Amino acid sequence: MKNFLTIAVSLVLAFSSLSVAKPAKATKSAKPAKAKSAEYKDARDKQKYRLVKIADREWFGDNLNYKMDGSYCLNDDENNCMAYGRLYTWDAAQKACPAGFRLPAQADFESLWTAAGADFNAGYLIKTDYGWKGETNGNDTLKFSAMPAGNRFDDETYGNLAKFAFFWSADDSLEGIEQGSARVWYLTNKSMAFGYTSRAKIFGFSVRCVRNAK
Repeated sequence: MKNFLTIAVSLVLAFSSLSVAKPAKATKSAKPAKAKSAEYKDARDKQKYRLVKIADREWFGDNLNYKMDGSYCLNDDENNCMAYGRLYTWDAAQKACPAGFRLPAQADFESLWTAAGADFNAGYLIKTDYGWKGETNGNDTLKFSAMPAGNRFDDETYGNLAKFAFFWSADDSLEGIEQGSARVWYLTNKSMAFGYTSRAKIFGFSVRCVRNAK
């Protein structure tokens, strides 16, 4: 499984094996949305996160870094948690967001993709303008600031730092998702696509929390 993520996925994710969402009303001519940011303080541990309004939703503009069972620091290094947030199993991710926020579902990620222009270059508006291996940084127009935080594999090792950003979705019962797996949205240093696949729930991926805009 580890080789699949580090080699096979990176070679084909922009082509056939992984999907890019195509909401029915989205078109390639859709204009990127403008983002507004504020700040949110998590009452549980007093950590602060940028809060970014994109379309009709408010997103954490940083990866969640709430320590709980089922969450890990990349390479088991606390400094990486401070830099990139924690990596969560899917079960942990389901309970990780603070009250009033939720783990994003398919519709939330499709809204983000649409706001980013609804095409195969959507990642350019979502990625940070630093940190991505090769010349694949974004311009972070939407202030979502997706960092290539890598992941934790099912064999409890780590990898893909500077190459991938993975974000758990709340969905585990949509068409095409095998039992024991859940949907995960991703960005890669191999393209500017923003797409999704599914992975076993024991993998460790980043979490972004979201709520409907007030």
